[in-house]
Amino acid sequence: MAPRLTPKRLAFLRAAADHPKGSILPMLTTDAGVKVFLRAADETALEELGYAASIDDCGHVQGSPDPDHEHRSHPHLFRITDAGRQAVQAADPATTGKEMPR
Repeated sequence: MAPRLTPKRLAFLRAAADHPKGSILPMLTTDAGVKVFLRAADETALEELGYAASIDDCGHVQGSPDPDHEHRSHPHLFRITDAGRQAVQAADPATTGKEMPR
């Protein structure tokens, strides 16, 4: 089955879009105080959809060409991509603020 952008995954992308460096954190807390975790399947789906990747502060995506080895020592963190930001902007505003499913 093809990966899809679920409400839970969208919530993680929304939080990342608001993060100063676009980091996707492993846990969010809902308005009701419920902790929601980003699972490995969610990470894989977001990567396959092109909405997230392992990216360093320079914008280099881990695994992409680095012929001068400039990015080898840079920490790559799970972050939102430009496509992920577009998905957040395109999302139905009526879903903003609703509880995330577990």
